[in-house]
Amino acid sequence: MVENAQKLAPKICMTAAGFLVHDNKVLLVKHKKLGFWLAPGGHIEDDELPHQTAEREFWEETGIKVKAISTGEVLPKVGKTSYHPLPFAINLHWISPENYEARLASSNPIKRYFSNQKWPKGCEQHVSIIYLVKLIAGLDFKQNTEETDGIGWFTLKELEKIKTIPEMKEEAKHALILVK
Repeated sequence: MVENAQKLAPKICMTAAGFLVHDNKVLLVKHKKLGFWLAPGGHIEDDELPHQTAEREFWEETGIKVKAISTGEVLPKVGKTSYHPLPFAINLHWISPENYEARLASSNPIKRYFSNQKWPKGCEQHVSIIYLVKLIAGLDFKQNTEETDGIGWFTLKELEKIKTIPEMKEEAKHALILVK
């Protein structure tokens, strides 16, 4: 059974995030669980579109109302089919290799395993759908202290000095360049 289990794909959770750029700075939140700076974002809920998740999570984590915007041409509505903002990036990354290893070692490796308390949904990898967002209300922010340890605005130069992962720096740099 373990031999077959090692061939199992990781359990993937879908997430979305948004980058807000203003005055050549990008807004990031310091993620409480991870301890480093990220774009506001989170898990896509049932019956929620990815761009709606980015908007909702941005509001929940910062108190700032935003709207996801497309980085490419969006087709107009055709009949009953609507088209939605295009993300500027989609990435796949490990969030809990510990959950994956524990699941493979368990007696039922097909079932999601919830060994890591940081990731109670049993996520092993995240697919992150990343949008640019624009303001639809004021810039006054309100930190969600349950999920974040800070909110900050960062220039391209300041991104090099903050504690985050290399992928986040590249995504934030890309957002800054797209908005120029």
